[in-house]
Formats: sequence, structure tokens, C-alpha cells
Amino acid sequence: MITESSIVHEIRAGIMADTKAFLMGLESGATDEQLRAVLQRIREKELHLLKVGGTMIDPKIWTILHNRLAQRDGREIIDNTNPPTLSGIQRSPDP
Repeated sequence: MITESSIVHEIRAGIMADTKAFLMGLESGATDEQLRAVLQRIREKELHLLKVGGTMIDPKIWTILHNRLAQRDGREIIDNTNPPTLSGIQRSPDP
């Protein structure tokens, strides 16, 4: 059985707490500057996590958090993480 070190566990807990703070800030009216500061803190903790031998929690978290911030600002979000397949597109015959 593999167990993670206490430092890795502590960093992961900090990332999760900051993620929760970010989401709560979105709901409670935190400024964009405050929310970007939380995102920066999460990024720094993830870099530290990688340095001590841990792995990132989930790379898609960045897309999710940034999209939530952008949606709050009224910007349109285009999700291209799962592009449509060609099987669903019909091609017209060549002339």
C-alpha cells in the first residue's frame, strides 16, 4: 500500500481549501482581484506539490475555475475539451 507523505497531504488539503474559498468567493461577491489571488495561491501550491513528488489533483480544475470566473464576468465560454466527432457531421456530395 502506498501512502503519501504528510507534506503532500498538507499541500493537497491547502489546495482543496483554497478551491473551496474560490467557489465561495464567487457566490459571495468577492472581487476579481481577490479571486485571481486565490487562483495564484492554488497554482503556487500545485507547483510546490510537484516539487515534493506529488501529482496535480486534476488539470481540468484550471479550466473549471477560470470558466467560472469568466462566466461571472458575462464572457462566453467555449469548451473545446471534447471536440465533436466527424461521425456526427454529414458531408455533402462533391459536384
